[in-house]
Amino acid sequence: MLVCITGKSGCGKTTAIQYIKKNGFNTWMADEYIHQIYKKNKIGYLEIKKAFGKEYVNLKEVDRKKLGSLVFTNSKYLKKLNNITLPLIKNKIIELKNKDQLIFCELAIYINHEKYFKKYFKKIILISASKKLEKNNLEKKFGSLRKFPTKRVGNLKNPIKSSTIKYDFFVDNSKNKKNFYSEIKKIVDKF
Repeated sequence: MLVCITGKSGCGKTTAIQYIKKNGFNTWMADEYIHQIYKKNKIGYLEIKKAFGKEYVNLKEVDRKKLGSLVFTNSKYLKKLNNITLPLIKNKIIELKNKDQLIFCELAIYINHEKYFKKYFKKIILISASKKLEKNNLEKKFGSLRKFPTKRVGNLKNPIKSSTIKYDFFVDNSKNKKNFYSEIKKIVDKF
């Protein structure tokens, strides 16, 4: 059984998955997987090089900063990137599903691609946090938000705001860490 943990950037997905792993459960993180397949000569690296050109890879890996600057300012290129990465992630999720064990999967992109991924997950855990906490978490993770483009991409909407995400469990991460861990524990104890 696969359980998806999703939510907006900075809401606490990584903290939740680390807590779950620390408590003895199997976990998988999409972002870590992307980092692996973006290494030189791995499938993601080769696909990005073929689709976007050699200027978007270096001697070690995909140049994520350069690629990000391109795709997050142009919806055509974002779609092109999604056409590469979504199937790779889907194939990995299918591989995990075939292991026939309980695995908690952190998948941020689920909120924008629910229809694409929903059939692979038995349960969905949606995490939400205040805008202030999200911003603080992102600044801790990336050092500065000014490094990332803030231009809106095409007509993307925030699916959480428009209440289109179907979920089985909701975790409000707007209080303190102790409360957050308690909420996660209540959910994990059901499995």
